[in-house]
Parts: sequence; C-alpha cells; structure tokens
Amino acid sequence: MRLIFMGTPEFSVAFLRHLASGCHEVVAVVTQPDRPAGRGHQLKAPPVKVAAEELRIPVLQPESLKDETFLQELRDLQADVSVVVAFSILPRLALGVTRLGAVNLHGSLLPRYRGAAPVQWAVANGEHKTGLSVFLLDEKMDHGPLLVQERLDIHPEETGYELLMRMVPLGCGALDKALDGLTTNSIQPLAQDHGQACPAPKLRKEDGIIDWTLDAHKIHDRVRGFHPWPGAFTQLAGKTIHIHKTRPFRGGEQWHPGEIRVQENRMLVGTGCGILEILELQNEGKKPVKALDFLHGLRVEDALRFGMEHK
Repeated sequence: MRLIFMGTPEFSVAFLRHLASGCHEVVAVVTQPDRPAGRGHQLKAPPVKVAAEELRIPVLQPESLKDETFLQELRDLQADVSVVVAFSILPRLALGVTRLGAVNLHGSLLPRYRGAAPVQWAVANGEHKTGLSVFLLDEKMDHGPLLVQERLDIHPEETGYELLMRMVPLGCGALDKALDGLTTNSIQPLAQDHGQACPAPKLRKEDGIIDWTLDAHKIHDRVRGFHPWPGAFTQLAGKTIHIHKTRPFRGGEQWHPGEIRVQENRMLVGTGCGILEILELQNEGKKPVKALDFLHGLRVEDALRFGMEHK
C-alpha cells in the first residue's frame, strides 16, 4: 500500500524507519513546522523530518491541517492510508484524503487512557498492565474502531520513558498486522466500549509537584511515570529538588509528610501513608547524586523537611 506517515517527536522515528523498510511505500511524511529552539532560538527541524530527509521521503509541514493547498497535495499523492504516530488531531477533511482513512498507534488499551500521555499516566496511576492499540481515526480523540491490540506488563520499577521505548518493537508489529489486515480485507474494525473510557491528558509542569500527603506508593509511581518530563520535584530550604529514583520503604512508623530522616544509611521521607526511600535526587543547578551524597552536602542549619512554597 501507499502510505502517508504523520508524526513529529523522536518516538515516531522508529515507526517511520520500520515502515520505510517494509513492503509498503511511504510516499510522504507530514510533520510539524520547524520551531525556534535553544538559547539562540534558531529554527530546529522535528526529528521525523530529519529522518524522512535521510530516507529521501518528501516532507510536508503545514501550519494548518485544514489548509486547502496542503489537503490537495495529500489527495494528489493517491495514498491508500495515513499512518499517525504521535501527531496532532486530524480534522475531518484530512481524514478523507486517502482511500482507507487514517490509522493511529496509541500507547494504551483503548478506551482506557485516551489522550496525549497514556503511557506516563498508566505508570503514574500504578497500573500493572497496559498495551498498544491501532485504530481507525475519527473526529473525536482516540475514539475510532479498533483494528489491533497488544498487551504488555508494566515492570514494578519501570519509568514512563522506559515503558515507552519498550513499546516500540511491539508497536511496529501491531502496525504491520493492522496494515496487512486492511490490505487483504481480513480485519474487522471493532467499536470501542466508550463507557470504559478514562483520560490521559497532556502533562503539565505542575503535574510534577510532589504532594507528600499522598500515599508513599502513589508518590513512587508518579516519580516513575513522570520521568523524564515534567519529572517529580519538591523544595528544601527554599531550593527546588528533583527526585529521580525512589522506593517505598517497609516500616511500621508514621512520620509527618515531607519529614526527612536518615536510618541505616538510607534517606527516608514521611508521606501521608507510609515511608518513601529516596535513592537519587538533584539540587537545582547541580548534577543528580545518590541520596547519601546529597545529605552530606547539606548545611547543619538546613531544615530536613520537603515541601513546596509557591509564589
């Protein structure tokens, strides 16, 4: 089949390369326009554009997905289907430019975790299982009929980023199944059970603020889920501290939320329920360090209690 690939971030690149090396023809890539980046605010190409140019695939970067000139360019390609991986919501007109519409790869078992950050929220919410869905796009977010689903376990200490990377080979296989099924007309789209839907909204910087009144396991899961962005952070003695690695600690005591104690060479923090061990953290402007190395750098007068003080 003739494919139009739509994607922008680094995560999408592996899927573009996989499809370009397979039996289908990628006739064009659609990605976001170049944007200013870095201290110099120089224009930077999206990772998918860089990869497409290496693969010598034509690239389209519309400012608007509703632009008629852009839509006509897509129609002229006479493609069979669009493949969407980490891209914008497509308007109705963009869905109709290919013979079979558009298929989307999504990092959850839909209808669970509809939205921009399904992998991160699944980890942050302490899920033990998740998966991938390939589905036909319609005008509503992550709403269309399912083509293929693949399941996988979430490892106990796995971060959102690690899970995302582990999904790549499974996702490539799921896309192959879906496209082969569409090619041979051997796959029957299955409507989602919309009553089971739950959201996975785009992450915000403030999602990384640690609420020490939460359960220790909940904080641990959010530290994992939000790594590397927005991360998990708190304050100590007026400075922002990023918490990179944690582990719930089995102990019978209950301390004040945010209270820091050192026991048997462990950095322990009280929460709303249970104790959390801090394994790795980072002071603002410094490099990440092990917990005990961090404690050795504190002044005696520093108050050993975490908490946010927002302006």
